[in-house]
Amino acid sequence: MKNYNSIIIGSGLGGLIAGATLALWGKKVIVLEQHYIAGGCATAFKRKDYLMEVGLHEIDGLHETDPKRPILELLGVFDEVEFLKVPEFYHLKKQNFQCTLHHGVEAKAKLIADFPDSKAEIERFFKLIDKLYAEMRRLPHNKWLNILLYPLMPFLIPTIIKTSTMNTGDWLDANIKDEALKNVLTANLGYYTDDPYNLSLMYFLMAQGSYLNGGGNFVKGGSQSLSNYLVRFIEKRGGQVLTGKFVEEILVENNQAVGVSYRDTFNSAAAKQSLYADSVVANAAQPIVAQMLPEPYRSKLAQKVAPLELACSLLTIYLGFNTDLKKLGVNHYSTIIQGQKDYKLKDVKADSQGDWAQKSFTFVNYGAVDAQLAPEGKTVGVICAIDYLKEWEGLSEVEYQQKKERIAQLFLARLEAEFPTILEYLECYEVATAKTIKRYTLNPQGTPYGYVQSVKQTYPKRDKLTTSPLKNLYFASAWAPSGGGYSGAIYSGFMTANKMKTQVKWRNYAPSTLTDERCVKLLAKEIIAHNTILLTFEKPKDLAYQAGQYAVLRLDNPRYTALDIPLRPLSMVSHPDEDTLQFAMRLSDSSFKKSVVEMVIGDTATIFAPMGNFTLKGENKRIVFLASGIGITPVLPMLKTLAQQQFAGEVAVFYSNKTETSAAFQSELQHSTLANYSYLPVFTATQKRLNAAFLKEHLHILTDCEYYIVGTHSFTKAMQELLLNEKVPAAFIFKDDFGSAF
Repeated sequence: MKNYNSIIIGSGLGGLIAGATLALWGKKVIVLEQHYIAGGCATAFKRKDYLMEVGLHEIDGLHETDPKRPILELLGVFDEVEFLKVPEFYHLKKQNFQCTLHHGVEAKAKLIADFPDSKAEIERFFKLIDKLYAEMRRLPHNKWLNILLYPLMPFLIPTIIKTSTMNTGDWLDANIKDEALKNVLTANLGYYTDDPYNLSLMYFLMAQGSYLNGGGNFVKGGSQSLSNYLVRFIEKRGGQVLTGKFVEEILVENNQAVGVSYRDTFNSAAAKQSLYADSVVANAAQPIVAQMLPEPYRSKLAQKVAPLELACSLLTIYLGFNTDLKKLGVNHYSTIIQGQKDYKLKDVKADSQGDWAQKSFTFVNYGAVDAQLAPEGKTVGVICAIDYLKEWEGLSEVEYQQKKERIAQLFLARLEAEFPTILEYLECYEVATAKTIKRYTLNPQGTPYGYVQSVKQTYPKRDKLTTSPLKNLYFASAWAPSGGGYSGAIYSGFMTANKMKTQVKWRNYAPSTLTDERCVKLLAKEIIAHNTILLTFEKPKDLAYQAGQYAVLRLDNPRYTALDIPLRPLSMVSHPDEDTLQFAMRLSDSSFKKSVVEMVIGDTATIFAPMGNFTLKGENKRIVFLASGIGITPVLPMLKTLAQQQFAGEVAVFYSNKTETSAAFQSELQHSTLANYSYLPVFTATQKRLNAAFLKEHLHILTDCEYYIVGTHSFTKAMQELLLNEKVPAAFIFKDDFGSAF
């Protein structure tokens, strides 16, 4: 039985725009997102005081003639989401040269002032952009009119046809002599691709022209603000957005998509569900969508897209600085640093695939605008460079983390060389790779861009190359005709909804909402140690987990939201056999923690669980827990499991806190029923920090134990290094790092 007009698989911007547009037109929509947060690459995460922007450097245009503007106006985006104009397009730095590329009316004039001998070439470049945009505005939107006018297209849109058959590199080589000027015009090529000679000239001019004419913009509060707005828009119009729901199958009847079957992304014990609708929109990579289809549609789509070339990925280092970077001479919003002294356009591909120590990168200083990503006096920044999944394949988890750290230090050293003393103010950093993007988006090769926008794969050919293999299944994503990036996703979502408006046979459905059984009530809360709170919730139906695993807790109605997101990964304190679910956390002045403090009994939260692999391994060895602060939480249910198993081997808990009053669960830890158990608290205000000598004093031999380390990042790193230095095999060391999130 059908209950929806459209089911949307995925909540990236393409899916949310499509869903919001359909909801605006009175269609009943449900969005199913496999991640626990909506937005795809338009999301954020929290580290210390910093709200890290996942994917947005700057969104192009938004000027009066930008085709995105009427779409966003239609959806009321500008009424609630603020876009901040960045000061300039970007600033290029290399060893013996630097130049700022501006935007708006001054862009061309300032570029000519910097390159007076290339005035005619610069004017030709901007004129070509203007002609291309003029022809785009003349394109008929009616399918049949397009067919009727097809023989006249060479006369009506000659610039579109010409530029769609040329690559960017060849045109620039033929029309611009100065290599430095070519560098300036293409320094941000990583926004689109890794090779100018494999990039459609039409696509490049349209994208670059939008930045040059309308400027770059950042979403105040981060791109998560835009995603959150679109979620609210859909829900206010009777739609629903469910995160943590993984679509496994697209259901087909009579050569038409009629629904989907899905499961909980995290809880394998939850029953599989099916939904039915008039249409299905896939906001997902087409190779992934093919796997959801039954035969023969699976093979048909898979074979169709298999020859298409995938775009590159990105490596991003998220940075939190405890100062205003302008004080350190970071005077631009976006600074692009090229590594090779004699960098030419033909070197771009080799540079993208080359040595990390020389690879070009972009440094974004979000503090150049009122980004609202950090408290006053602090700044969020990012380093971004081209990346490929092959860089990270075949590595063990330890090797992966070590390589990330090595590459991070290379880039940080290069950043310090450009802006001396900047690392003195670096408070935290996190490295995301192509592997990270693949993990969170499921995109093949970890590319955020979809297919390469090459001459063979861009408009108008791309429309045919990416068509759906069956009726009532539509695509709205970076993998659809309009391509990657925030603008591409917005166009894709709207154009898909617009196409569906007349193609789908719509029915009327009564309003209804699926019950989310992961949404549970707060039953109790109490302070259990200094600045430490214990929360007790109802246990979600059918939740099955192992002692030591964690959940993501989402506050459904947070009282505070500034500089934060309403989610946190938290270890489950309660044992899997218990009827309630408990979490403990240290309190702070973050919006999330302040909201927790003000929760009242009966308030609700949504639980995404279980996650992580920090569980007992079952080896017949002595077991040692090394915990600090609130990191003790997963140890409690693990000790209970060992007691249930009547584990007779040695178990030792080393628990580090500043003072005894800050140690949580002291009574439980002191009174374990395990037969061969030692509890060894360490209070660093009066004792030495946990070290090798202390471990040897109580364990004697360190190499025959199984170690479980949990605590702050610095604590777990220090303990791991200590054990490795004492010749403890890496295979005997387990860390709770919340699933190696990056």
